[in-house]
Amino acid sequence: METKITVTFEGGTRRVLKSRSELNNIDEHQEACFVMNNLQVFHGYCDGEVDDDGDFVVFNTIHGIALPFNRLMGWFYKYSGKKKSKRIK
Repeated sequence: METKITVTFEGGTRRVLKSRSELNNIDEHQEACFVMNNLQVFHGYCDGEVDDDGDFVVFNTIHGIALPFNRLMGWFYKYSGKKKSKRIK
């Protein structure tokens, strides 16, 4: 059983991280944030593939950055996709 990790960011927003094992199920067309074990956060797009060196690639522009999979704590979609209510008060 995997541990549920919740992170709280500077602005007070809280996110529950998806596990490392779910990286292969990521939607490569949706922007995501990746939290590393040193608490650095990278954001961009990822296809979920881990190469032979144990790295996965995050693209924010044409050029990507290779990050070590073994240092990944978890990830989440940058925009949750939840529709906000437009109720008139």
